Amino acid sequence: MTAIDADATPLMRWHERLGHLNVSAIKRMMDKGVVSGMDIPAHWFKKQFVCLSCLSAKKKRMSYKSSARHKRTTVNYERLMSDICDMGKYLPGLTGNRYFQLIQDEGSRYKWCFPLKSKDDANGNTLRLMSELIAQGHRIKTFSSDRGGEFLNTELKTFLALHGIRLVPTHPYTPEENALVEKLNGVLVNKMRAAMHAANLPDQLWPEVLKYIVDIDNMSATRALNGRTPSEKLLGQKPDLHKIRVCGSVGFIHVPKEKRRTKLSPKSNRRGT
Repeated sequence: MTAIDADATPLMRWHERLGHLNVSAIKRMMDKGVVSGMDIPAHWFKKQFVCLSCLSAKKKRMSYKSSARHKRTTVNYERLMSDICDMGKYLPGLTGNRYFQLIQDEGSRYKWCFPLKSKDDANGNTLRLMSELIAQGHRIKTFSSDRGGEFLNTELKTFLALHGIRLVPTHPYTPEENALVEKLNGVLVNKMRAAMHAANLPDQLWPEVLKYIVDIDNMSATRALNGRTPSEKLLGQKPDLHKIRVCGSVGFIHVPKEKRRTKLSPKSNRRGT
């Protein structure tokens, strides 16, 4: 599939490709060379930058207590944190998803996203991901979540005990204890809203757009890692962005010769907005 971008300044194009990442973060990524495949002339960073979609979609985010910052681990896979966000009964995805689950590795800030039809599906996602990581030889010491029934169940507790993983449920009405991943929910939803607004996408596509936003966020520099990307911190190599396109870009899918009805049938089908 070949995707094309609409005409835009280089900075705006990359701002949109990176899920409406703030300009200062994009500049740090350029200056420190933490990714490949991205080239923006320096003079664009000196011009005033305004994204109307961001102005429309993003709100001022609440601040969390900073007392837990010094307790953060920097060791990959040592602590996984999970949270579930309810998108509401009026926002079902194309396949009926109305929730999403985020699991974040505290040490690298890398995150995994799972759209859910029911909160009960979160248990299976958690077990599958941790089983995969353990099979790859990674050592998980702690799993942190709220006290929802989807996490405090016998199956999950048995699995954690079997692998020597400590379960740390947060206390009621204290989101600060799981603030890193809970704050991330709002950040990602803001980016998703901006991307969908810019591309004029229907609400039912939010699960697909969210997966794109999470992938982009994993490949974007963060001050929490001194300008590195979560992807590089966890996987050990700089992400290559040269194939990244703006969410909602027009794409053309190749049609195999065997599926073309006549010699005049198109060789590709258009997809996108």
